[in-house]
Amino acid sequence: MSFVGAIKSGFRNYINFKGNASRREFWYWFLFTFLLAIVLVTIEGAIWPAAVTTGDFATDIQSFGNDFTPLTTISSLGLLLPNLSILARRLHDGGYSAKWLFLWIVPFAYGIFSTIGAVTLINDYPTGQEFSAELLMALVFLILPIFALGAVVLVIFFVLVLKKSKSFYDGNKYVSPEPLDSLDEGTTA
Repeated sequence: MSFVGAIKSGFRNYINFKGNASRREFWYWFLFTFLLAIVLVTIEGAIWPAAVTTGDFATDIQSFGNDFTPLTTISSLGLLLPNLSILARRLHDGGYSAKWLFLWIVPFAYGIFSTIGAVTLINDYPTGQEFSAELLMALVFLILPIFALGAVVLVIFFVLVLKKSKSFYDGNKYVSPEPLDSLDEGTTA
């Protein structure tokens, strides 16, 4: 499959979570989304420059997240379903269930609970005082595991998508059987 063919296939199978996607199709799609992100971030950086930091932690943390980036936000939301569907189809091609996608719930759920904890800590802190080192360490230990859990999930998916394609005759129940004559050399059981 060519680069352009993979992009067309990604948009054509926008919400198709059945079937399979070859490694080449998956990685061409990944390259497309990566290049698109670089282009959009560059355009946004030229149009909307980043906010200047003051050096005061309390002021900077309040302005964090105020830099709305519409191009990358819209493209991320628009490409969410195609990204999930091609990942599900790639998992099927390797012989794995698309239920592995639910693994993303773990860092997401922890992120929600740690955000609630961080907001509670900040709201309970006396107003007018600078943040103490203890509060900052508590916030770091609440938020840091989100990135660790996300990294673990990314590594798991990276390993799964790198696996070789499996045919029906290799025990892959997510693809339909093909005549043995059409299989490539070395893929038969």
